[in-house]
Amino acid sequence: MTLPRLSYLAFLLPRLHAFFAPCLITDPDTVSPDAGYFTYDSVPLKWHLPLGLLYDIYVLSTQDAGADRPSVKPLPFRLTLHFTPDSTSSNVNLIDPTPIVLHDSFINSVKEADFLRSGTAKPIMTLPTHDSKALWSSTQENDLPTFARIHHALLPAPGQMRNIPLRVYLPSSPGPEPSKAQIKVLQSHVPPTLTATSASTVAQRRSPGLGQPQTVGTALHSLLPSLFPSRRTPILATPLLHGAPVPMAANLEDLARWACYADGWLSVVVAMRS
Repeated sequence: MTLPRLSYLAFLLPRLHAFFAPCLITDPDTVSPDAGYFTYDSVPLKWHLPLGLLYDIYVLSTQDAGADRPSVKPLPFRLTLHFTPDSTSSNVNLIDPTPIVLHDSFINSVKEADFLRSGTAKPIMTLPTHDSKALWSSTQENDLPTFARIHHALLPAPGQMRNIPLRVYLPSSPGPEPSKAQIKVLQSHVPPTLTATSASTVAQRRSPGLGQPQTVGTALHSLLPSLFPSRRTPILATPLLHGAPVPMAANLEDLARWACYADGWLSVVVAMRS
């Protein structure tokens, strides 16, 4: 099957439940399609994260990010579908991703991103009802023109963004099985320009000074200095965005406007370099 990176695995559950109904051990009429969940290498996948982000976390982040020529991306993304609890379900979020739950989770994430960008959730809260519904339905249907129109209406004017809705996904020490590593999520207030705090040593290092645009490199250096000792060069780790290495010099506000996920968050995955 093919599914857009910005989509969610839970959207597939009704279709897959109908397809696999003859194969289910229990009576399919007693098993709700919304009770299904997916695992990768026996690791339960969180249904509220976009498919592309899950792939970057569990597959691409385990590859050697320092290779001169990236290895062929392991596709397809081989997942296991479950409709009944088993030994792997102890870490599964037991809230079934029903249509209402999916919608509420998505909108709450949109509101949080909106609050960080504008300092208030007023843009999303005052969005006309039909546009609010269309924001969700366009995500479900992969309707980019409709989604882009509504999403851009939520963005502050250039120069007015308060903070970047940035989340950094950092796999913990993987041990013998990298794909089974726990995932840490780092979230902090990241201004679109360098502040006095983030630029305190800038003059000494001849880096961009106070008031200069925040880049991927300056943000990661501030949040994870041990992994990103340089603001310009990925020495120990590489940031991944939508399945590709993102330049350290990339303007963070531009990425937040044009390269965020459907919920408005700029979700960067860290891949270690060998």
